[in-house]
Amino acid sequence: MTVPLQVQADSDTYYITGYPQSVKVTIEGPSSLVTATKNTQNFSVYLNLKQYMTGKHKVRIKQNGLNSSLTYSIKPKYVNVNIQKRMSKSFSIDVDYSKNSIASGYSAGKATVSPDSVKVTGAAADIKKINKVVVKPILPKGIKSTFDQEVLVQALDKKGKTLNVTLEPQTVHVKIPITMPSKKVSINFTQQGDSPTGMNFSFDSDISSITVFGSQKQLDDLGDSIDVPVDVSGVTNSTKHNINIADVLKGQITSSDPPMIPVNITVNSSDSGEGETNTTRNTRPASGSGATNNNGNTNANSGNNSNSSNNSNNTNTNDNSSNDNENNESNDVE
Repeated sequence: MTVPLQVQADSDTYYITGYPQSVKVTIEGPSSLVTATKNTQNFSVYLNLKQYMTGKHKVRIKQNGLNSSLTYSIKPKYVNVNIQKRMSKSFSIDVDYSKNSIASGYSAGKATVSPDSVKVTGAAADIKKINKVVVKPILPKGIKSTFDQEVLVQALDKKGKTLNVTLEPQTVHVKIPITMPSKKVSINFTQQGDSPTGMNFSFDSDISSITVFGSQKQLDDLGDSIDVPVDVSGVTNSTKHNINIADVLKGQITSSDPPMIPVNITVNSSDSGEGETNTTRNTRPASGSGATNNNGNTNANSGNNSNSSNNSNNTNTNDNSSNDNENNESNDVE
């Protein structure tokens, strides 16, 4: 049967290594006594190290509590132990992992560890050898989401070798955010497409900026703002369009938040078109001086021109009549 191995020593002063946690014990004797002993395990096996000083020692394992009617054997019979001065020290925890497992286009954020430090206990000589205390999480191949797991803590020397020390706690919670790089960009709406003659357009939206995702190079190339074309072909009345950013920035980003932008299109008539549309022609005479529109002004001018022409004709007629009278008088004198 397998039995835990107890160590009798001044564990507050010394740190002891080299012994197993349990040993194998074989017992023989009366069957009823053997069965009872196996069921109750009312005995112990131990190492008595109270008389040993620091250093390496070969020590025999002893038992206590077995019935004298039983014979026994313990394997191993001896163990080699190393007794050293005990030392404890707290260390912060580093996170060491391979980024090769992260999916293309994604990147890892700052890893967090909870708790972020451990208490390391061991032989003073080994504690002094500690170069760093680390966790080495193994990320799944092609990971695209946050890594969140319990990971074993290790104390390493300068060569990266694991030291035989006790860590408390032995595992910690490691979280590594895995995301695609992103940035916020402002939106600038531009007109696209053929518009009807005499119309212009204005654009507005509740969304003035969006978050875009892509490789770091894509984001760097994109700049801080983007032009979003609004197609006004065939638009004659104010309306609303939804624009897909993936279509606008095809090949330049991976995705955006939000993916669609609602834009209000307001139709305005141009100034020149409005003048032509409102201008009308009317050939009827003005009905009075109270006319205030273009039609009234045109008719008034027409009437004035007509009166001037009539006055001129009357003057010419009078002049001709006077000349005739003079000629007649001259002929009478002769």
